Amino acid sequence: MNRFAKYITIGLVFAAQITYAQNFSGWGGAYVQVGSYLGENSTQPYVLDITGTGPVNVSDWRLTVRVTSVGKDGNGNSFPLDKLLLTPSTSLITACPSNASTVSQVGFVPNMLLAFSEQDLVMRPPGVKIYNQDGCNGGLNTFYRYQFGINWAVLGGAYLGQLIAWYKYDINVEFKLYANGILKNTIPIRTQVELKDPLTGSPPVQNSFSLTVGAGAQNGILTLQSRSDYENGKSVTYNNGLTVKTNANYQVTVNASPGTPYFSYQNNNIDLDVLNVQLATTASGVTNLNPVTLSTGAQVIAKGSSTNNNNQNFNVTYSVNPAQKDKLFYAFKDKQQGETTYTTTLQYTILAQ
Repeated sequence: MNRFAKYITIGLVFAAQITYAQNFSGWGGAYVQVGSYLGENSTQPYVLDITGTGPVNVSDWRLTVRVTSVGKDGNGNSFPLDKLLLTPSTSLITACPSNASTVSQVGFVPNMLLAFSEQDLVMRPPGVKIYNQDGCNGGLNTFYRYQFGINWAVLGGAYLGQLIAWYKYDINVEFKLYANGILKNTIPIRTQVELKDPLTGSPPVQNSFSLTVGAGAQNGILTLQSRSDYENGKSVTYNNGLTVKTNANYQVTVNASPGTPYFSYQNNNIDLDVLNVQLATTASGVTNLNPVTLSTGAQVIAKGSSTNNNNQNFNVTYSVNPAQKDKLFYAFKDKQQGETTYTTTLQYTILAQ
Protein backbone atom coordinates (compact mmCIF):
# COMPACT_ATOMS: atom_id res chain seq x y z
CA MET A 1 0.00 0.00 0.00
CA ASN A 2 1.54 3.30 -1.13
CA ARG A 3 -1.04 5.80 0.06
CA PHE A 4 -2.90 6.32 3.30
CA ALA A 5 -5.18 9.21 4.21
CA LYS A 6 -6.83 10.56 7.34
CA TYR A 7 -9.62 13.15 7.57
CA ILE A 8 -10.01 15.60 10.44
CA THR A 9 -12.23 18.61 11.12
CA ILE A 10 -10.72 22.07 11.60
CA GLY A 11 -12.79 25.01 12.81
CA LEU A 12 -12.39 28.78 13.00
CA VAL A 13 -14.18 30.35 15.94
CA PHE A 14 -14.96 34.05 16.01
CA ALA A 15 -15.72 36.00 19.20
CA ALA A 16 -14.60 46.72 -11.99
CA GLN A 17 -16.15 45.62 -14.86
CA ILE A 18 -15.24 42.02 -15.78
CA THR A 19 -15.39 40.16 -19.07
CA TYR A 20 -15.01 36.41 -18.76
CA ALA A 21 -12.55 34.22 -20.64
CA GLN A 22 -14.24 33.21 -23.86
CA ASN A 23 -12.94 29.75 -24.81
CA PHE A 24 -11.62 26.78 -22.84
CA SER A 25 -10.34 23.69 -24.60
CA GLY A 26 -8.07 20.78 -23.85
CA TRP A 27 -6.32 17.86 -25.49
CA GLY A 28 -3.52 15.30 -25.09
CA GLY A 29 -2.97 12.85 -22.25
CA ALA A 30 -4.43 10.09 -24.38
CA TYR A 31 -2.23 7.03 -23.92
CA VAL A 32 0.79 5.56 -22.17
CA GLN A 33 2.33 2.09 -22.48
CA VAL A 34 4.10 0.75 -19.40
CA GLY A 35 7.01 -1.60 -19.93
CA SER A 36 8.68 -1.67 -16.50
CA TYR A 37 7.86 -2.17 -12.84
CA LEU A 38 9.38 1.30 -12.40
CA GLY A 39 6.34 2.88 -14.07
CA GLU A 40 6.23 5.23 -17.04
CA ASN A 41 5.96 8.93 -17.89
CA SER A 42 3.48 9.93 -20.56
CA THR A 43 4.85 11.55 -23.71
CA GLN A 44 1.47 13.21 -24.28
CA PRO A 45 0.83 15.82 -21.57
CA TYR A 46 -2.60 17.27 -21.01
CA VAL A 47 -2.84 20.73 -22.56
CA LEU A 48 -5.40 23.23 -21.22
CA ASP A 49 -6.06 26.30 -23.34
CA ILE A 50 -7.92 29.49 -22.33
CA THR A 51 -8.26 31.92 -25.24
CA GLY A 52 -10.26 34.91 -26.39
CA THR A 53 -10.11 38.43 -27.78
CA GLY A 54 -10.63 41.84 -26.24
CA PRO A 55 -10.46 42.96 -22.62
CA VAL A 56 -10.71 40.45 -19.78
CA ASN A 57 -9.98 40.77 -16.07
CA VAL A 58 -10.69 37.69 -13.94
CA SER A 59 -8.83 37.32 -10.65
CA ASP A 60 -11.12 34.63 -9.17
CA TRP A 61 -10.67 31.70 -11.55
CA ARG A 62 -10.28 27.98 -10.99
CA LEU A 63 -9.02 24.98 -12.95
CA THR A 64 -10.18 21.65 -11.57
CA VAL A 65 -9.79 17.99 -12.48
CA ARG A 66 -11.62 14.80 -11.60
CA VAL A 67 -12.04 11.28 -12.92
CA THR A 68 -15.58 10.63 -14.14
CA SER A 69 -15.35 6.90 -14.89
CA VAL A 70 -12.89 4.02 -15.29
CA GLY A 71 -12.95 0.86 -17.37
CA LYS A 72 -12.64 -2.63 -15.89
CA ASP A 73 -10.69 -5.58 -17.24
CA GLY A 74 -11.88 -9.18 -17.52
CA ASN A 75 -11.10 -9.74 -13.84
CA GLY A 76 -13.26 -6.79 -12.82
CA ASN A 77 -10.27 -4.60 -11.91
CA SER A 78 -9.79 -0.98 -12.92
CA PHE A 79 -6.49 0.89 -13.00
CA PRO A 80 -5.79 2.29 -9.49
CA LEU A 81 -6.19 6.07 -9.56
CA ASP A 82 -3.69 6.62 -6.76
CA LYS A 83 -0.97 5.42 -9.15
CA LEU A 84 -1.61 8.22 -11.66
CA LEU A 85 0.32 11.42 -10.87
CA LEU A 86 -0.24 14.86 -12.42
CA THR A 87 2.65 17.36 -12.51
CA PRO A 88 2.28 20.83 -14.13
CA SER A 89 5.09 21.42 -16.61
CA THR A 90 4.60 24.41 -18.91
CA SER A 91 2.95 27.81 -18.91
CA LEU A 92 2.49 29.78 -22.14
CA ILE A 93 0.76 33.13 -21.68
CA THR A 94 0.12 35.55 -24.54
CA ALA A 95 -1.64 38.69 -23.36
CA CYS A 96 -1.52 42.48 -23.33
CA PRO A 97 0.55 43.49 -21.48
CA SER A 98 2.95 40.56 -21.60
CA ASN A 99 2.64 38.21 -18.63
CA ALA A 100 5.27 35.45 -18.79
CA SER A 101 4.55 33.50 -15.58
CA THR A 102 5.86 30.05 -14.64
CA VAL A 103 3.59 27.28 -13.37
CA SER A 104 4.77 27.98 -9.81
CA GLN A 105 3.99 31.69 -10.18
CA VAL A 106 0.53 30.83 -11.49
CA GLY A 107 0.07 28.71 -8.38
CA PHE A 108 -0.31 25.19 -9.75
CA VAL A 109 -0.31 22.39 -7.19
CA PRO A 110 3.11 20.70 -7.71
CA ASN A 111 1.91 17.08 -7.64
CA MET A 112 -1.57 15.61 -7.60
CA LEU A 113 -2.93 12.07 -7.67
CA LEU A 114 -6.03 11.56 -9.79
CA ALA A 115 -9.29 10.92 -7.92
CA PHE A 116 -13.05 10.79 -8.49
CA SER A 117 -13.47 13.92 -6.36
CA GLU A 118 -13.00 17.34 -7.99
CA GLN A 119 -9.59 18.84 -7.12
CA ASP A 120 -8.14 22.31 -7.69
CA LEU A 121 -5.18 22.28 -10.08
CA VAL A 122 -4.36 25.87 -9.11
CA MET A 123 -4.17 27.04 -5.51
CA ARG A 124 -6.61 29.74 -4.51
CA PRO A 125 -6.27 32.60 -5.00
CA PRO A 126 -4.34 32.10 -8.25
CA GLY A 127 -0.97 33.78 -8.57
CA VAL A 128 -1.99 35.60 -11.76
CA LYS A 129 -5.15 37.06 -13.21
CA ILE A 130 -6.60 36.08 -16.55
CA TYR A 131 -6.02 39.57 -17.87
CA ASN A 132 -5.93 41.27 -21.26
CA GLN A 133 -6.49 44.78 -22.54
CA ASP A 134 -7.01 46.28 -25.97
CA GLY A 135 -4.43 48.53 -27.57
CA CYS A 136 -1.38 46.31 -28.00
CA ASN A 137 0.13 46.75 -31.45
CA GLY A 138 -2.34 49.57 -32.05
CA GLY A 139 -5.40 47.36 -32.58
CA LEU A 140 -8.66 46.39 -30.92
CA ASN A 141 -9.89 42.93 -29.93
CA THR A 142 -6.39 41.91 -28.91
CA PHE A 143 -5.98 38.10 -28.76
CA TYR A 144 -4.98 36.42 -25.51
CA ARG A 145 -4.00 32.86 -24.60
CA TYR A 146 -3.34 31.17 -21.25
CA GLN A 147 -2.08 27.68 -22.08
CA PHE A 148 -0.84 25.16 -19.53
CA GLY A 149 0.78 21.76 -19.97
CA ILE A 150 0.35 19.05 -17.35
CA ASN A 151 2.51 15.94 -17.44
CA TRP A 152 1.18 12.69 -16.07
CA ALA A 153 2.87 9.48 -15.03
CA VAL A 154 2.08 5.93 -14.04
CA LEU A 155 3.80 5.24 -10.71
CA GLY A 156 5.83 2.06 -10.40
CA GLY A 157 5.13 -0.83 -8.07
CA ALA A 158 4.42 -4.52 -7.66
CA TYR A 159 0.71 -3.82 -8.30
CA LEU A 160 1.49 -3.65 -12.05
CA GLY A 161 2.05 -7.41 -12.08
CA GLN A 162 -1.54 -7.94 -10.90
CA LEU A 163 -3.08 -6.20 -13.92
CA ILE A 164 -3.79 -7.73 -17.34
CA ALA A 165 -1.13 -7.18 -20.01
CA TRP A 166 -2.08 -5.64 -23.37
CA TYR A 167 -5.42 -4.47 -21.99
CA LYS A 168 -6.12 -0.77 -22.44
CA TYR A 169 -7.42 0.55 -19.13
CA ASP A 170 -9.74 3.53 -19.68
CA ILE A 171 -9.58 6.51 -17.30
CA ASN A 172 -11.98 9.29 -18.30
CA VAL A 173 -10.80 12.65 -16.98
CA GLU A 174 -12.74 15.92 -16.80
CA PHE A 175 -11.23 19.41 -16.56
CA LYS A 176 -13.34 22.44 -15.62
CA LEU A 177 -12.78 26.20 -15.79
CA TYR A 178 -14.59 28.52 -13.36
CA ALA A 179 -14.64 32.33 -13.39
CA ASN A 180 -15.98 34.18 -10.36
CA GLY A 181 -17.63 30.98 -9.15
CA ILE A 182 -19.38 30.36 -12.47
CA LEU A 183 -18.63 27.20 -14.48
CA LYS A 184 -17.47 28.34 -17.93
CA ASN A 185 -16.74 25.04 -19.66
CA THR A 186 -16.03 21.34 -19.12
CA ILE A 187 -13.45 19.38 -21.12
CA PRO A 188 -13.63 15.55 -21.06
CA ILE A 189 -10.48 13.65 -22.11
CA ARG A 190 -10.16 9.89 -22.51
CA THR A 191 -6.90 8.46 -21.14
CA GLN A 192 -5.65 4.88 -21.59
CA VAL A 193 -2.94 2.86 -19.84
CA GLU A 194 -1.61 -0.39 -21.34
CA LEU A 195 0.92 -2.82 -19.84
CA LYS A 196 3.49 -4.75 -21.84
CA ASP A 197 4.25 -8.42 -21.22
CA PRO A 198 6.69 -9.12 -19.72
CA LEU A 199 7.46 -6.08 -17.59
CA THR A 200 11.18 -5.43 -17.21
CA GLY A 201 12.90 -5.36 -13.84
CA SER A 202 11.72 -6.96 -10.63
CA PRO A 203 8.65 -6.10 -8.58
CA PRO A 204 9.83 -3.75 -5.82
CA VAL A 205 9.42 -4.59 -2.16
CA GLN A 206 5.93 -3.67 -1.05
CA ASN A 207 6.05 -0.42 0.88
CA SER A 208 3.94 0.21 3.95
CA PHE A 209 2.74 3.60 5.14
CA SER A 210 0.79 4.55 8.24
CA LEU A 211 -0.50 7.97 9.32
CA THR A 212 -2.34 8.68 12.58
CA VAL A 213 -3.94 11.92 13.75
CA GLY A 214 -3.73 12.44 17.51
CA ALA A 215 -6.94 12.65 19.51
CA GLY A 216 -6.41 16.31 20.38
CA ALA A 217 -5.87 17.32 16.74
CA GLN A 218 -8.84 15.44 15.31
CA ASN A 219 -11.11 18.41 15.94
CA GLY A 220 -8.76 21.37 15.66
CA ILE A 221 -9.93 24.77 16.90
CA LEU A 222 -8.39 28.17 16.20
CA THR A 223 -10.14 30.80 18.31
CA LEU A 224 -10.09 34.50 17.32
CA GLN A 225 -11.12 36.90 20.09
CA SER A 226 -9.52 40.26 19.38
CA ARG A 227 -8.38 42.43 16.48
CA SER A 228 -4.77 41.55 17.21
CA ASP A 229 -5.61 37.86 16.68
CA TYR A 230 -6.48 38.70 13.07
CA GLU A 231 -3.64 41.12 12.43
CA ASN A 232 -0.83 39.15 14.10
CA GLY A 233 -1.66 35.77 12.59
CA LYS A 234 -2.83 33.93 15.69
CA SER A 235 -1.92 30.24 15.76
CA VAL A 236 -2.63 27.05 17.66
CA THR A 237 -0.27 24.05 17.89
CA TYR A 238 -1.17 20.44 18.60
CA ASN A 239 1.92 18.68 19.93
CA ASN A 240 2.37 15.20 18.49
CA GLY A 241 -0.76 15.85 16.46
CA LEU A 242 0.41 13.65 13.59
CA THR A 243 2.34 10.35 13.64
CA VAL A 244 3.80 8.51 10.64
CA LYS A 245 5.34 5.05 10.35
CA THR A 246 6.92 3.77 7.12
CA ASN A 247 9.50 1.43 5.64
CA ALA A 248 10.26 3.72 2.68
CA ASN A 249 10.85 7.38 1.83
CA TYR A 250 7.60 9.26 2.25
CA GLN A 251 5.83 12.58 1.85
CA VAL A 252 2.84 13.98 3.70
CA THR A 253 0.27 16.20 1.99
CA VAL A 254 -2.67 18.20 3.28
CA ASN A 255 -5.77 19.55 1.60
CA ALA A 256 -9.32 20.48 2.39
CA SER A 257 -11.76 17.78 1.41
CA PRO A 258 -13.41 18.63 -1.95
CA GLY A 259 -16.73 18.16 -0.18
CA THR A 260 -15.95 21.13 2.09
CA PRO A 261 -14.27 23.71 -0.22
CA TYR A 262 -14.88 26.54 2.27
CA PHE A 263 -15.01 27.22 5.98
CA SER A 264 -18.77 27.24 6.50
CA TYR A 265 -21.26 28.38 9.11
CA GLN A 266 -24.91 27.85 8.14
CA ASN A 267 -25.16 29.61 4.74
CA ASN A 268 -22.00 31.69 5.22
CA ASN A 269 -18.60 30.78 3.77
CA ILE A 270 -14.98 31.89 4.15
CA ASP A 271 -12.30 31.01 1.61
CA LEU A 272 -9.83 28.29 2.61
CA ASP A 273 -6.83 30.56 2.05
CA VAL A 274 -7.35 32.28 5.42
CA LEU A 275 -5.54 29.36 7.08
CA ASN A 276 -1.91 28.23 6.98
CA VAL A 277 -0.87 24.70 7.98
CA GLN A 278 2.61 23.66 9.11
CA LEU A 279 4.28 20.58 10.58
CA ALA A 280 7.33 20.50 12.85
CA THR A 281 9.42 17.64 14.19
CA THR A 282 12.66 17.04 16.06
CA ALA A 283 13.48 14.07 13.80
CA SER A 284 16.47 14.53 11.51
CA GLY A 285 16.35 14.38 7.73
CA VAL A 286 12.81 15.75 7.36
CA THR A 287 12.36 18.52 4.78
CA ASN A 288 9.60 20.65 3.23
CA LEU A 289 8.38 21.77 6.65
CA ASN A 290 7.26 25.15 5.32
CA PRO A 291 3.77 26.52 5.97
CA VAL A 292 1.25 26.05 3.17
CA THR A 293 -1.96 27.95 2.53
CA LEU A 294 -4.94 25.64 2.65
CA SER A 295 -6.71 24.67 -0.58
CA THR A 296 -8.57 21.65 -1.97
CA GLY A 297 -5.42 20.64 -3.85
CA ALA A 298 -2.99 18.38 -1.99
CA GLN A 299 0.23 20.18 -0.96
CA VAL A 300 3.40 18.60 0.42
CA ILE A 301 4.08 19.64 4.04
CA ALA A 302 6.79 17.10 4.93
CA LYS A 303 9.23 14.74 3.24
CA GLY A 304 11.36 12.17 5.03
CA SER A 305 13.26 8.93 4.79
CA SER A 306 12.06 5.56 6.10
CA THR A 307 11.23 5.50 9.81
CA ASN A 308 12.08 1.76 9.82
CA ASN A 309 8.50 1.15 10.89
CA ASN A 310 8.99 3.24 14.04
CA ASN A 311 6.63 6.04 15.02
CA GLN A 312 7.72 9.57 14.07
CA ASN A 313 5.75 12.43 15.63
CA PHE A 314 4.95 15.88 14.24
CA ASN A 315 3.51 18.98 15.85
CA VAL A 316 0.67 20.47 13.81
CA THR A 317 0.23 24.26 13.72
CA TYR A 318 -2.77 26.12 12.27
CA SER A 319 -2.39 29.88 11.89
CA VAL A 320 -4.18 32.86 10.35
CA ASN A 321 -2.82 33.80 6.94
CA PRO A 322 -2.03 37.53 7.46
CA ALA A 323 -2.49 38.26 3.75
CA GLN A 324 -6.16 37.23 4.01
CA LYS A 325 -6.98 38.55 7.48
CA ASP A 326 -9.70 40.88 6.16
CA LYS A 327 -11.76 37.87 5.04
CA LEU A 328 -11.85 36.79 8.68
CA PHE A 329 -12.31 40.24 10.18
CA TYR A 330 -15.34 41.04 8.00
CA ALA A 331 -16.85 37.54 8.02
CA PHE A 332 -20.38 37.10 9.34
CA LYS A 333 -20.58 36.71 13.13
CA ASP A 334 -23.79 35.43 14.65
CA LYS A 335 -24.57 38.00 17.36
CA GLN A 336 -27.21 35.72 18.85
CA GLN A 337 -24.52 33.15 19.66
CA GLY A 338 -21.60 33.43 22.03
CA GLU A 339 -19.34 31.94 19.35
CA THR A 340 -19.58 31.56 15.59
CA THR A 341 -17.77 28.43 14.41
CA TYR A 342 -16.81 28.02 10.75
CA THR A 343 -15.65 24.50 9.89
CA THR A 344 -14.07 22.52 7.08
CA THR A 345 -12.58 19.03 6.81
CA LEU A 346 -8.87 18.45 6.23
CA GLN A 347 -7.31 15.40 4.62
CA TYR A 348 -3.77 14.34 5.53
CA THR A 349 -2.22 11.79 3.17
CA ILE A 350 1.04 9.86 3.33
CA LEU A 351 2.48 8.40 0.15
CA ALA A 352 5.78 7.39 -1.41
CA GLN A 353 8.16 10.09 -2.64
